[in-house]
Amino acid sequence: MSTPSTQKLREILGSDVPDELLQLALTHPSSVGEGLERTLKSNQRLEFLGDAIVGASVAEHWYQTHSHLPEGELTQRKAAAVQKKTLARVAAKLELAHFIRVGRGADALIGRGRDAILADAFEALIGALFIAQGWNAARDFVLRALHDELKEIAGISQTANIKNLLQEHTQAVGLGTPIYQTIQSGGADHARHFRAEVFLLETLHGVGEGASKKDAECKAAQAALTGLHDKGSTPFTGDDCIKASVD
Repeated sequence: MSTPSTQKLREILGSDVPDELLQLALTHPSSVGEGLERTLKSNQRLEFLGDAIVGASVAEHWYQTHSHLPEGELTQRKAAAVQKKTLARVAAKLELAHFIRVGRGADALIGRGRDAILADAFEALIGALFIAQGWNAARDFVLRALHDELKEIAGISQTANIKNLLQEHTQAVGLGTPIYQTIQSGGADHARHFRAEVFLLETLHGVGEGASKKDAECKAAQAALTGLHDKGSTPFTGDDCIKASVD
């Protein structure tokens, strides 16, 4: 028979998963016995399965949506998306802490090991969803749950790529290392605005504005690359910056 907690978990997942699997997915090893019993009656095996599914889902996402990226960049993006800190943040947004059974009391979910417990529970839940509904349901939920994190990682990666591209070119043609000057030009704490300027040999070459420091610097670097391209200095294609939401 379903309980209010398992019904809520099914609503979170958007799919029907048996109570037994849901309860197992949210049972931390500390709440059961020792040895083999701890492995079989906790979420360890489902976490193992879910870890692989989350990794494969994210890898497929980056591969299909960013066909221009080399293997090294794909690997970095996947690593950023599946790290414990990222998955714990997602689990916290889903409020999974309310459902996890731990053996050391409430302190286990507010102490130093909280991120690992939350991330493992998220992966175990994905494993349970895969067992119950298959690959498509599990992958689709992973991508929905990680939507904001994937967007953030793409923005940060794009910013770094454009700034690196500018620096590689300017150093190659004797213009030195780009120097950025970035200020918060206005806006309240919840709606900040930044202006960035990039200088080459003390000469202003690009200006950018955005809702984050990274976004402003990305646009300044892009403006500098476009200007150099117009002067015949670089084959930059003018790809747009993706907004980075974290300073």
